[in-house]
Amino acid sequence: MKKIWQRAFLTWITGLAAVLAIGFVLGQTLALALLYTLGTLYWQLYQLYQFHSWLRRSGKAAPPEAAGIWGEIFDAVYRLQKKQRKSKRRMRQALNRIENSTAALKEGVIMADSNGNLEWWNNSAGLLLGLQRPTDRGQPITNILRNPEFFKYFSQKRFGEPLVIKSPSKEGVYLEVQTTLYDQNDHLIFIRDVTRLYLLEQMRKDFVANASHELKTPLTVIKGYLETLTMFKDNLPASMQRGIVNMSDQSERMEHLIEDLLLLSRLETNDKRENHQWLKLEEICEHIRKTADPMLTEQHSLSFVIPDNSYVYGAANELYSAFSNLVLNAIKYSPEGGHIKVQWVQNEFSGVFSVEDEGMGIDPRHIPRLTERFFRVDKGRGSNTGGTGLGLAIVKHVLIHHSAKLQIRSQPNVGSTFACHFPNDRVRQEAILSTVASEVIPEDAPSDVEESAKTSQASTTES
Repeated sequence: MKKIWQRAFLTWITGLAAVLAIGFVLGQTLALALLYTLGTLYWQLYQLYQFHSWLRRSGKAAPPEAAGIWGEIFDAVYRLQKKQRKSKRRMRQALNRIENSTAALKEGVIMADSNGNLEWWNNSAGLLLGLQRPTDRGQPITNILRNPEFFKYFSQKRFGEPLVIKSPSKEGVYLEVQTTLYDQNDHLIFIRDVTRLYLLEQMRKDFVANASHELKTPLTVIKGYLETLTMFKDNLPASMQRGIVNMSDQSERMEHLIEDLLLLSRLETNDKRENHQWLKLEEICEHIRKTADPMLTEQHSLSFVIPDNSYVYGAANELYSAFSNLVLNAIKYSPEGGHIKVQWVQNEFSGVFSVEDEGMGIDPRHIPRLTERFFRVDKGRGSNTGGTGLGLAIVKHVLIHHSAKLQIRSQPNVGSTFACHFPNDRVRQEAILSTVASEVIPEDAPSDVEESAKTSQASTTES
């Protein structure tokens, strides 16, 4: 490259020197020097014109013939263009392979910009959602999926968990939607047909609900006869008395298990949902204290740190069941001399109801499974300390209904903390709300509230 410029400079200097020599002989040095300079400028402009004309033709033709530095420029640009065309061809081939492989997927794939406008989708997504090219290209996805749950999911960017909705184009088909943000907050949306899994889950829920209802009737009959036998057990042999006591205990445990299954079934199927209202936390905790007092021993201590006029927006019985489960769990699995602290902390972002104990703690590997129904950390525990195994599953579903999350922190032989995080729009701490919710669970509460308290006491799971 350097030699080419040196040769071009020497050629120009040599020509200028020859012109100056001829001008000196003829006595027209300045005129010939000016003429030489204009000629050189014209030659450069002509080469520049050829270069521009060649580029306007997209460089598809061979470069113009030129010598010197311009010839080198033409050849260098031509080589770059050939390299670019090869690179572009390889990229197009790779893009075609990606599009073909994505189009072959059974799962739907959608690409949308940061505002949710559709840019591209594969064939499966078009079939599952009824998308049509080119009509729907550039349309907001919320205009295509006219579903309130999806609109809330997409507009609030709650992409942590997948969403299950009905297909807008196929009757009886259920779709799982999962969204990932990339680049400049663009959306990569995956659509999966989960009809079979959804129907199996519904079948499981129906089976649990129906089986629980069917078991409740014969259990009531058995308990009735056991109560009758208990009235006359003093006249029976000692061996039969022990049998009656054991049968009564086990039937009562079975009744608590059925009640928990029915409650969990109602939470899962959204049956008989309560109206949400502003509830005073002090009143909820006062009723929890009354429920917990019989379980406390002289070695246990229970304290509540609840600021005045703290409110949470939700269903009274559901929140009472969730909070009491956490408190009774902490009492049940705390050793003698343990202290249980119940606390409410609120800031501008959220409100947190936490239960902290000094119990046996939980191995971190078990924490992700604690909210599974019937899961127990220690499989060797007996029914006397094991509960029904549904308490934390109930807590999880109650919090889901209230847009809240359960956080569990624990260390073996140190203790555990169960914290319920409520969003800002569901918590208040204002004296003005005292007239809105005067009674959460009144003293003359209906029998279903009292049953909820009994159920909560029996449904404590491992912590």
